[in-house]
Amino acid sequence: MDALGVIAATIATISWSIAPITIRLGIKNNVNLALVAGIRAFIASITLLPIALLFSNNHHVYFYDLLLIIVSGTVVGLSDLLYIESIKRLGSWRAILISYQYILIAQILAYLALKEVRGIYAMFFTPLASLGLYIALKDSKHSTSITLSNFMMAYVPAVLWGIATVISKYLTGSVDLLMIAMYRSMVIALIFTLLGIRNLRELRNIGAEGFLYIAMSGIFTHVSGFSIFLYALKSIGTFISTLINSLGPLITQIISNKLCNEEVSRRHVFGALITTSSIVLTLIIDLMVCI
Repeated sequence: MDALGVIAATIATISWSIAPITIRLGIKNNVNLALVAGIRAFIASITLLPIALLFSNNHHVYFYDLLLIIVSGTVVGLSDLLYIESIKRLGSWRAILISYQYILIAQILAYLALKEVRGIYAMFFTPLASLGLYIALKDSKHSTSITLSNFMMAYVPAVLWGIATVISKYLTGSVDLLMIAMYRSMVIALIFTLLGIRNLRELRNIGAEGFLYIAMSGIFTHVSGFSIFLYALKSIGTFISTLINSLGPLITQIISNKLCNEEVSRRHVFGALITTSSIVLTLIIDLMVCI
């Protein structure tokens, strides 16, 4: 196994675990979410542009690949809107716990679309992941907030991220990684900034500190998260890369408890551990079969 790929997936996991917390800290007041998604991606774009121009091995992107990047960017931008809203409604760790079911979805889609055989084992542990979700989210104080609409608000991004992950894995075979990350963030920035441009004045509601947190979330999501995750996808594949991502909800729980004062009980941690274990067991089964 490529050690650098594992390190890359770990860095991406930590970055994506911090991102929802910075979003939660940045949007305490009302602000148009399309504008937030666009600004996050815009900050990431202007960060990635000089990096891509200086360090990309190949700046050329074929038309078909560019279309896939546009599709991926649109899908991720839409999931951003739902994910940010779910963070507002449910808190950062609940939102990421639900949305990170994308890991199992991505593995199944990788099996169906890319013929990555390991992904088939994810199907067997999806019920266990669902049990972990139920245990973590079903508590007396917050059960009213876990309505079907709020749950779906966080779960739809899981499906969209799963689709985007498979597209990204496919693109790593023909497009430079930094170019994928740069163009995708540009697509998100263009589409969603235009959608939210009429609400530009609402940025005053979040203030300078809130804007800084939103900008940081864009860096964590698209730069130190996605661009580095692409390297992991290319070097160690969808299965191992997303498996390492399963640690994300646990990391977010710990940090959100300290920074956002979000209540995290033993029940929450236990449920998250069960959900994470479903993905770990997938790896164990795979290793046993390979032996």
